[in-house]
Amino acid sequence: MESKKRIEELTEVLHVLANPIRLKMLALIAVKPRHAYELSKVLGLSYPLTHLHVTALERAGLIKGEVVPGPRPKKVYRLTDFRIEVSPDSLREIGEELEG
Repeated sequence: MESKKRIEELTEVLHVLANPIRLKMLALIAVKPRHAYELSKVLGLSYPLTHLHVTALERAGLIKGEVVPGPRPKKVYRLTDFRIEVSPDSLREIGEELEG
């Protein structure tokens, strides 16, 4: 069912966004594309912890990593073109689908 898929996708995105560190990362990436090491330094996090958060954001489809070639290639993260909507109308649509 389409409504079940929509609920699962929305749940995943909201779960990822419920973490303040990830919201900070999105805000920083919105200013300019960043690599994980830069995010770890700005936010005062270890690189492994930063990588875990970046991976969650990428899995949820909120950012996309791209390897930039050079003497030391780096994976730079950019925001994807996403839109998250939770409104009475969107919830009503899902509810009506669930009712059949």
